[in-house]
Parts: sequence; C-alpha cells; structure tokens
Amino acid sequence: MSKKIKYILISFILVVIAAAFLLPKLLSGSKTDNVQKSGPDSKNMPLPANGFVVNAEELDNSIRVSGSIVANEEVELRSELSKKISGIYFKEGTYVPKGKLLFKLDDSDLQAQMNKLIIQSELTEIKLNRTKELFEKNLSTREEYDVIQNEFDAINAELEILEIQIDKTNIRAPFSGIIGFRNVSNGSYVTPNIVLASIQDIGKVKLDFSVPEKYITAFRKGETISFTVEGLSDEFKGLITAFEPTLDGSTRSLTVRAVSQNPGRKLIPGTFANVNLNLISVKDAILIPTQALIPKLKGHDVFVIKNGKAKLIDVSAGMRTESKVQIVSGLNPGDTILTTNILRLKDGSPVIIDKMYSE
Repeated sequence: MSKKIKYILISFILVVIAAAFLLPKLLSGSKTDNVQKSGPDSKNMPLPANGFVVNAEELDNSIRVSGSIVANEEVELRSELSKKISGIYFKEGTYVPKGKLLFKLDDSDLQAQMNKLIIQSELTEIKLNRTKELFEKNLSTREEYDVIQNEFDAINAELEILEIQIDKTNIRAPFSGIIGFRNVSNGSYVTPNIVLASIQDIGKVKLDFSVPEKYITAFRKGETISFTVEGLSDEFKGLITAFEPTLDGSTRSLTVRAVSQNPGRKLIPGTFANVNLNLISVKDAILIPTQALIPKLKGHDVFVIKNGKAKLIDVSAGMRTESKVQIVSGLNPGDTILTTNILRLKDGSPVIIDKMYSE
C-alpha cells in the first residue's frame, strides 16, 4: 500500500470518529433550540395568587396593654419617737379598722413629766389668782402679775407639747385595711428609721398601665376598661381616674391610672394585669390581611388586580388587629388585593386568581 493511500485512509477514519462524537451534541442542541423557540415566553406566564375582596366594616378600636395592681392606700408604720415598744395589739395579716391601736411605746418618763407639770400648773394657778386679787386692790404691781401669768402660760404650753408626745406613743391604723407582718417584737427599741409594719387598703385597688403615644388622644377620664389577672378567670372593670401629664421619654408612652372595686379582696397589689382599653369605634373601616401589606421606605404598598394584571398601589395604614390592618387611603370597597406570591409579583405581572375570599 502506497503512502498516499495510507494517509487518505487514516484521515477518513479520523473524520468518522469526530463525526460520531459531535453529531449527538449537534442534534441535541438543535432540539433544544426548537423547544425554546416553540415554547411559551416564561416572562409572560401568569402567576397564581389568592385574592381578597375589600369590604367596609366596623372596627372595634381597642388595644391590649400590661398593667400592675396597686393598693388604694399603703403606709409603712414608723414611730416618730425613739422608744421601747411596750405593747402590740394586732394579729398579722388581719383586717384592722381606722384608729385601732397597733403599737404602744413606753411613755412612763413622759407620764412622770406630765404629773410634774400638772402640779406646777396647779400651784402657779393658785399663785396667779392671789396676785390678781392683790393687783385689783392695788397691793401688787402689774409687773408682778404679768410675770406669774407668763409662768402659768409657759407651763400649760409645755403640758400641751407633752400631751402630743404621749399621743405619739400610741401608733394607730391611719385607715382601715389589711396589716402585714410586724418587723419588731414587744420590748424592741425602735427609732423613726425602723419600719414597724405596713398596712394596705385593698377594698378597692388602683391599676396603673401605659398607653402608647399614638393612642393618647383616643381616651378620656371616666371611661371604663376591663382587665384580667393571672390565676383568676374573672374579668374585672375599672374606671380611668387620672393620667400623668407628661410622656415617659424612654418608652414614649403615657401612664394611666384606673380604679377598680375589689369584692372579696381577690385582687392583690403587685399583681400583673392584662388591660383591654376600648377606644373610639370606626365605622366603614377598610381592613385587609396583614400579609398583603408591603412595607417600603416611606409608607406601604399593596398589589391589586386590574384587567388580569397586578398593579402596585400606595396606601396609608392605620390601626391593626391580630390579623388585619386598617387602610386609611388608597383602597376602595370592591377592590381585589393579592395576598400570596407577593414576593414574585411585579407591577404589571399577569395573574391568575387561585382562590378568592372576602373575610
């Protein structure tokens, strides 16, 4: 075999091998191109989404906040004098009426001073009467009479001061209420720095809670609130009586106080309370599901469907409930908004409604 024929044969074999290798890829690429040319444009394919028909309804405007139960009146009992306790006249944790004697301090020294001053007062009064008779008969000077009169008045003034001191040895209940644990025993030496016991009036209780800044114009004194506490199934009512004149700078909220009756003394000061505050109801409010609201840098958007396409609408949001948000402007009753596939939708995207609902 000549060299020329051998070269032609080898070249032919190489061409056959190359054709066998490349032909399947060429055929596959051709089929793909045909499919892409014949298939629909993915950009124009409608996206399925759920629709919500907007209706006007009444919005019961209420907010839930946390609060704390406070005693109607609460006092720490202390002695104004530094003396030894000579008597304790109550049982811990019991109800005591206003004015009841609770602690008695030793007043033996004060009583002794009182007896001494009483005797001095009686003797000075006798002396004053004699001097007065002499003065009326011109047998004594006016100066002598005035000296004895001043002495008598000074002794009586000291007696009044001593009576006040003795009265302070009787520590009484300043109001009717429940008295707590005593911190001293009979015979203890006490000073004004020592808390003897505490007493609380819980026939009615105060409820303190904070209202966010945006709601402070929506309530007034005299309005009724409802609240619950842990461990009790009852729902209690309270009446708003006062509020702080300034906002809390850290929380931007206003502290409000309500008063509630406490039958059976079920409400205990310090208890956490869940407060429901009813504000002004809004008629014909437009409410949409919260998942349909799209936040943006300034405000919110929603998608509505117009002629089979999604249209992005700027809206203003108002109050919120657990599952819905009020739309103040941008939507009208009868509009259909989209609630699913929102992240894939664009302004003008074709849409197929998968499910329609209105509640």
